[in-house]
Amino acid sequence: MDQLEEIIRSATQAVDVPGVVLAASSATGGLYYEKAFGVRSLKEGQTPEPMTVNNVFYLASCTKVFTAVAIMQCVEQGLFTLDEDVTRLLPELEDIEILKGFDEGTGKPILVKATKTITLRHLLSHTSGFQYDHLNPDLIRWRKSRGEPAGLSIKSLHHRCLTPLVFEPGEKYLYSSEITKFVRCYLLIRNSSATSLNLEEYMKAFIWKPLGITSMTFHPEKHPEIMSSLADLSTRVGGKNKFGTVKDPFGQIIWKKHFWQSKDNDYSGGAGLFGRATDFIKLLHSITAGDGKVLRQDSIDELFRPQMSDSSRKHLQELTKMKGSNDMASISMPMGSQISFGLGGGMICLEDVGGLRVSRRAGTMFWKGVPNHYWWADRTSGLCGVYASSLVPTTDLVSIALNETFELAMYNRLSGESRVRL
Repeated sequence: MDQLEEIIRSATQAVDVPGVVLAASSATGGLYYEKAFGVRSLKEGQTPEPMTVNNVFYLASCTKVFTAVAIMQCVEQGLFTLDEDVTRLLPELEDIEILKGFDEGTGKPILVKATKTITLRHLLSHTSGFQYDHLNPDLIRWRKSRGEPAGLSIKSLHHRCLTPLVFEPGEKYLYSSEITKFVRCYLLIRNSSATSLNLEEYMKAFIWKPLGITSMTFHPEKHPEIMSSLADLSTRVGGKNKFGTVKDPFGQIIWKKHFWQSKDNDYSGGAGLFGRATDFIKLLHSITAGDGKVLRQDSIDELFRPQMSDSSRKHLQELTKMKGSNDMASISMPMGSQISFGLGGGMICLEDVGGLRVSRRAGTMFWKGVPNHYWWADRTSGLCGVYASSLVPTTDLVSIALNETFELAMYNRLSGESRVRL
């Protein structure tokens, strides 16, 4: 581990990244690793405070795997199915329309009723037809026609989800709003006969408690002990490119005010959680090992099963042929890699990937969070891990390289080797 730790330590000392927490675990329990590097905050005027494994991060899209587990628990109980029409529990989707463009004369949106139904499987695999409005020029224009802003500036989670589709359900892949995908999934829980708990109460009772997770919340402002240990956000100067990723991979890193909006009293099941990396790894270990603490084995199998239709996967594969979109969609995978999306909030490798970058086996699930968090769960090798940081913009190339070094070191340690990619 000395070589891995020297690489990460050198990067934080040079402020190539501000602070990092690493955690990894083998399915058998024979390997467990956790380590913190760098500082918790770059805010000027403060004495630098070392990052520790007890620091809390805004987990962003890493939230999705927790919500997916909650949904599968309800499926296990027979409260709803993956393939039924979700309008039984989400009636606001009954008359959902597809945005086809705008009338050249009047400028009014052209909307047609969807001919296919939306299923829970669509919502969980980013193939429902919804998309983040701020990533789609037509949806931005649609918002503007209604006198509304696009994106996170809309305070209400429910209101942010009220957009038309951009394609028929099941036909394509587009990374969609956590509101339309995962808060709607939360509503499935709330509106079913399962429970009257809010999403945090549900996760605490049925996921966090069984796994011994103690640091997680959707509302850190309600927990002084969590707020006091929250890692500050930093940004790499230089702005974003057209893909929403960092424009200058070697730009200076400075302190940035947090952009999270937990004070709206909602529970964003797609990007709302805060917690420690050392707690996040507990869920990844559970589904990698199949220990039965939160899900049956058949439900875990479903989380890891590729979900895309031929047409939606074809659309995804086109994205992997362009470097910028490949970096966003298939982190650390070679361009053109065969991937799909699972139900567990992450991409699925459809083939073994080895070499100097990563060593993932076919069936590995992996994904990320906006502040340059990266995680993977490889059931074949029996290894899972998380690289946690607090740096934007997303898909930072230095952070990706450090995560690859960490990931490869963990695979090497699992196999008894010692080489680390430099």
